[in-house]
Amino acid sequence: MKRAVKSTFILIVAVLFAQQGFSQSVGIDLYEKMGERGFVNYEGIYGLSWLPGDMGYFDTERTEDGIAFYKVDPKTENRTPLFDESTEQALISQYNDATDKTLSGLPFEDFSFVIDDKAIFFTVEETDFVFHLEDKNLRKLYKPEIERFRYDDELMRRMETSQLWNGTYSHDYRQFAYVKGYDIYVVDTETKEEKRLTYGSEEQMNGKPSWVYPEEFGQRDAYWFSPDDSKIAYLQYNEKEVFQYPVIHETEFEAGLELMRYPKAGEVNPTVKLFIVDIESGEIEQVSTNSGPDTYIVRPIWRNDGTELTFRRLNRKQDHLELLAYDIEDKTVRTILEEKEDAYISLHDNFIQLNDNKSFIWTSEVSGYNHIYHYNFNGKLINQVTEGEWPVGSIENVDQKNKKIYFTAFQNMGLDRYFYVINFNGKGMKKLSDEPGRHTISMNEAATYYTDSFSSFDHPYEVNLYASNGKLVRKLLEADISNVEENNLAKPELVTIKSADGSEDLPVLVYKPVDFDPNKKYPVVLPLYGGPEYQDVTNTYKNADGYQRLAQLGFIVVRANYRGSGNRGKEFATLHYGGLGGIEIDDYAHVVKEITKRDYADGTRVGVYGHSYGGYATSLLMLRYPDVFHVGIAGAPVTDWRSYDTIYTERYMNTPQANLEGYEYGSAMNYAANLKGKLLLVHGTIDNNVHPGNTVQLQNALILADKKFDLMTYPANRHGIRGAHGQHYNKLRLNYLIENLQPDITGADEIPATFSWSN
Repeated sequence: MKRAVKSTFILIVAVLFAQQGFSQSVGIDLYEKMGERGFVNYEGIYGLSWLPGDMGYFDTERTEDGIAFYKVDPKTENRTPLFDESTEQALISQYNDATDKTLSGLPFEDFSFVIDDKAIFFTVEETDFVFHLEDKNLRKLYKPEIERFRYDDELMRRMETSQLWNGTYSHDYRQFAYVKGYDIYVVDTETKEEKRLTYGSEEQMNGKPSWVYPEEFGQRDAYWFSPDDSKIAYLQYNEKEVFQYPVIHETEFEAGLELMRYPKAGEVNPTVKLFIVDIESGEIEQVSTNSGPDTYIVRPIWRNDGTELTFRRLNRKQDHLELLAYDIEDKTVRTILEEKEDAYISLHDNFIQLNDNKSFIWTSEVSGYNHIYHYNFNGKLINQVTEGEWPVGSIENVDQKNKKIYFTAFQNMGLDRYFYVINFNGKGMKKLSDEPGRHTISMNEAATYYTDSFSSFDHPYEVNLYASNGKLVRKLLEADISNVEENNLAKPELVTIKSADGSEDLPVLVYKPVDFDPNKKYPVVLPLYGGPEYQDVTNTYKNADGYQRLAQLGFIVVRANYRGSGNRGKEFATLHYGGLGGIEIDDYAHVVKEITKRDYADGTRVGVYGHSYGGYATSLLMLRYPDVFHVGIAGAPVTDWRSYDTIYTERYMNTPQANLEGYEYGSAMNYAANLKGKLLLVHGTIDNNVHPGNTVQLQNALILADKKFDLMTYPANRHGIRGAHGQHYNKLRLNYLIENLQPDITGADEIPATFSWSN
């Protein structure tokens, strides 16, 4: 039924074209076809679910009794039951006894290995269980219902998976910790005995993170069991002096008021302290962190032997990092290592403790490029493992048995990501993926096999299984691109254009319609993001992506990297340090100027759109370059960095007090009088990331400058515009481009927007 309605709608659009004198070119047909499921089909599997150690990978089969679980040999594909018959029978029998069921098969469809892989954890009908594989003993776990605060839905990204909403089991699953109100409680999973461990308030929260830490540091968790489960380390967030930003919920008849603690650039931060509580005695000890509103305390991690609690202290300017350790016995804090940089230090999670309990693997950009280092716990550098004028991407595995590190690294202006292996001593580095493009790796725990998900400008997406030496075992997934070939869709043109100041090479993609005619004039559209260390252009398969689809409606679509984009080293990434809204905007404008020198690119019809930082960049391009950009859709834009949060903003801009000139230069309001083109501002009414006040302030400046503009707000939407509102946003944006840039399909009342737009 839905399909029939859609087809009828397309027919109406086609009739509108004909009535207004426009032929239905290949463009509208191809645009619609590319939006259908299966335009590019895939045969095979997207990846493997690795089992612990060298057990192989996981496979399932549905039977009359339920799900059968298998382990599969990566090399031979031989399947054997994951659980032997006696294990299965013990598990089923005990589960039936615990739940008064009469199942004949395993009760779960998925599970995870826990307790050093000696047990499995699974959930059935919201009840959790642990089954110990050695003694074949099943335990039903008691877990209290966790209350959720009103308006906590986007306190952090992926809130539904957060510790705050789900709690945390101890390593042995005999205790369960969770936050009730503003405090940490622990409950015995067998006796149901509950114990309150802390006493806090809305202004001083224990184990409940403030918004800014998970958002900008990725610090989602706020408490951690010690290795022996006798203690819990936790962060305390004192937000008494942090500004409460009002967010109004108005979709109900009686509006709701959300008061959100949100530290804006240059204003008071939460003060974060670190504590350890003994679960049995209730005794609390404070770790000496020298905390204050100008200090960040992040990444608490227990030493594997439980003798120390490590953590990182970062100054407010974020150019000085200390890796510290608190001794559990003598209650002292010592420095393991320190790092200082000219601009800012990027936090990472590459702190990998080795089994010798004496050393660890670490990554750092102190050389100017992200590289791997081997330290002992006294802070002595054992050796720099990798080096060169290229950055490490991620550490995929540390094979301690063979003293090898598997990692990805970027090359070719950050466009390509390859997979490598190197010995602990920094010798014997080998590239395991030779073909240019983007390689995404999933390696088994034993470092014997890995999957490589790969594509490039010249190669469609595929997934392959390899042995750890880089030898191909077999292909897992390949793409059917017959539709791409039959419709003559080719890769976009890749060109290199100098930055606005002529100092750097910038990769640029130019998409054209398949019926491209060099003698015609086409409007130009620049979709962008533009934020620090991001990349709008990467070496992945583009022949059938969303921007290719957009081009079929009669646009020249341009994608470009810029000074300050990522994966080219720290010096390149920090070229716009202290001046966001400066050189990246100049580079975007310069790229468009260069492209519109081509006869077919109409320099009088240029559009730009983006969301979040992309909305900010769109606003500035429309206001600082009004003769270059004529149509813009700015979604959820920051319009002045004084309106955004401390941690993100000050990392790249320092404080307004220390860098007033930079903040003034980057403020969209200061250019409001320059607007000439058509500007659409879009914002969710309860955005708690980039507050709606950003758009309101730009609105006000445009009104005071007597400028005409368009505005769309989406009720009850946060930073991301989702669901029916998101579909409306996509359609609105597309129509705005068509109506105001007048590509060859001009005259249609509306075009169906089924494309899920990237920012």
